[in-house]
Amino acid sequence: MATSLHEPVQNEYLTRAFELMSEKDFESAELELNHGLDEAQLEEDKVLTALFYSTLGVLYKIKKQFPKAWKFYEKAEKLLPDDPSLKLISARLLIEVFGQFDPAIRRCQKVIDLSPKDPPFLHQAEMAMGLAYLKKGERSKALEFLQRGMENDFAGLVSAGNIDMKLLEALLKKNLAAEECKIYLEKALAFATKTGELAYIQRFQKLLNFM
Repeated sequence: MATSLHEPVQNEYLTRAFELMSEKDFESAELELNHGLDEAQLEEDKVLTALFYSTLGVLYKIKKQFPKAWKFYEKAEKLLPDDPSLKLISARLLIEVFGQFDPAIRRCQKVIDLSPKDPPFLHQAEMAMGLAYLKKGERSKALEFLQRGMENDFAGLVSAGNIDMKLLEALLKKNLAAEECKIYLEKALAFATKTGELAYIQRFQKLLNFM
């Protein structure tokens, strides 16, 4: 049995719900998730219950019903308060939707504290924290986290898909830190080339071509 949400969980309701969401049949997906949630609660499976809450959050985020999405993510986080993936999800909602930057920064710091030796979580938390500082108007702090995010040339990341681009894109939109952003992209391109991920090689090269 999984002990956190970032460990694989096999469940027929979840599988079917994600299939239905990909087909944009959100009503049927919600029915599947609610059936699975009922069973998980009857079995008193805290991790699975949190996973259903989190997936309901995903569903409502796709539907752009953000207050409902937040409600479900919050329920999941209360069940698993030390799960870094839930902390990251809620931090991003706080930054990108609700504009609550200080609570988001605290959640990101908690992820760093919980996962000090997990490069993907560390990278995502640092980039989200940098984005929060940028939106607060603290540009030097945002740049500090951009630098931290590309330390050791993204060593330890599983895939180029782990490389967060939101802070970089936000800096570029504000015409800030062009040289640092170029270095970030060059390192990202080198990483994608090393891992042989063609789609990311093309994406990073295209962005570099515009700089």
